[in-house]
Amino acid sequence: MTNPTLCLPDTGKSCFACCPPIRPAGYEHVQYINIIKRILRENTNEFSGRRGAISPISGFSCWALGYLDKNHCLVGCLLHPNLNQGRDLRHRVHYGDKCRRELCPEASVFHKLPISVRRFWLHLADGFDAFQYSSWTINPIPKLTGWGPRLLGLISQNENSTIFTKESFFETYPFFVTKLNPRANAYPLLKLVEMNHTDLLKSASFRRQFEIFSANLSTIIREHSGRGQGGPYTHLLGCDNHFLDFLRLSAGILKIDKEGAEMFKRIVDRTIKRFPGSSGPIKPL
Repeated sequence: MTNPTLCLPDTGKSCFACCPPIRPAGYEHVQYINIIKRILRENTNEFSGRRGAISPISGFSCWALGYLDKNHCLVGCLLHPNLNQGRDLRHRVHYGDKCRRELCPEASVFHKLPISVRRFWLHLADGFDAFQYSSWTINPIPKLTGWGPRLLGLISQNENSTIFTKESFFETYPFFVTKLNPRANAYPLLKLVEMNHTDLLKSASFRRQFEIFSANLSTIIREHSGRGQGGPYTHLLGCDNHFLDFLRLSAGILKIDKEGAEMFKRIVDRTIKRFPGSSGPIKPL
């Protein structure tokens, strides 16, 4: 993920999870690794013979997805401008502009991080090949980016020069074993960490406490959802994206005016200051 255009974290692996850019729900390419490796070899060998022809892709396989190196370690788009003297040839798959503009939300967050912070998190994928790195079930980094660049930066900063493997990180930070949706819960979690310390995340009891707190907080907002509804789509309001994600993904508020959003934010902020709460319902002040 260090190269935002080719998604190359290092010289030994790449990310091709978005190629082609539409997949069936729940698709996991590591289940078909031998088939895909054969297809990639065929695509790479046949690529030069296609010349400049327009050839629409069909199904879930793209003829322009192949190996980028002689050692067959890096997988990526053979039509990418970085591989063609700056010429963008991706129009040849006849997929509109989608291939050109495609950058997953996870990569967008990752590229907001300073280089030193990226390196800290990339150690969790040490030893991965392109197939493992491109797997959202094996590679933990994409899910972790859902908690946002601010939280990832704080953890990296407080750990200083510590190098974690995937296994040692989750042993040290059991909070991240949670099944909670990161984007839906990033706002209250970041608030709590900023009020305290990232060491909170090293406690399994905090994880359980937060999971209860998150459910109660969502209930509070839904109970007040009759107020301020309507207006533009929530994600278009132009304020704190983490808070807007909380409203949309946790409380289910898809449309709201600015006044209503500000009211909810006051309620949420007051309730967060009362953490930790009991296991029973938490009522707003």
